[in-house]
Amino acid sequence: MARLLDTIPTFEAYARKAGLESPVTRELLWKERYERECPEVFDAFNAEHASSGGVTALVRELTNVKARVAVAAPAMRQAIERVDPLLPDVLGLPAEPAPLHVLMVGPFSTNAAVGRLGDDVAVFHCLEWFQSEDGAAVLVAHEGAHGWHDLALARRAPDAGPPPTDDLAWTIFTEGLATQASRAAVPGRPEVEYFWYGHPETEGWLTWCREHRAELLKHLRASLDLPEAIETFFGGGSVDGQWRVGYEAADFLVSGLGRPLPELAAMSVEDARTAVVAALQTS
Repeated sequence: MARLLDTIPTFEAYARKAGLESPVTRELLWKERYERECPEVFDAFNAEHASSGGVTALVRELTNVKARVAVAAPAMRQAIERVDPLLPDVLGLPAEPAPLHVLMVGPFSTNAAVGRLGDDVAVFHCLEWFQSEDGAAVLVAHEGAHGWHDLALARRAPDAGPPPTDDLAWTIFTEGLATQASRAAVPGRPEVEYFWYGHPETEGWLTWCREHRAELLKHLRASLDLPEAIETFFGGGSVDGQWRVGYEAADFLVSGLGRPLPELAAMSVEDARTAVVAALQTS
């Protein structure tokens, strides 16, 4: 059974208190009635995504966010309970220990993040980004795969520390692995959903990425020593006006390694990096 830490009742209590207040007061109450009631969650989340700028926008749209979260919370719980138990078999890993899934509302900085909450590998799901039940299932599989993979790395090399967060080749490998795992755990969805999780206005994105793949691979090859390229290809940056183009390239490169998912999940960080660099050099 999936492990779940749910902060949504605390958010709902905050929203009831803040609903009729001014945006300024709502923001103060956010800190007082939500973040401070879940300090360990927000400390761990902010260690991965240190961003508070979105809180102002979020509290201004509190009515809409509250309505979205009311739909998202049960859908995400169901998706986690259904999809997360599939991932150990998909990745060829033991069923215990399992990552901790955290339901929360974040400051519009990311739809999900994987980090450490105490001694647990935790997957933080930010419900303000929720789009659809089908998209949520794919997102749970993708981010859950990161959590299970991190646990496997820690189990095999307990003294090695966390995997690198500033290494483009490793990011390519892990994002490609997670995309492959989501496709295996939640099969049959439209291809673009494995990259955008049900977000609207992505029509044409996948076609553009594939038409420009050779150029994107060339850019990735030239950027391997540039940590800031991770933001360009996988974060808030863009290439020719297109966001998140690294995900399609990562999926292409990792699938091109021709190895089953359990074998990919068993690779060391250095072996995975070497395989990605070699694939880029021959693409």
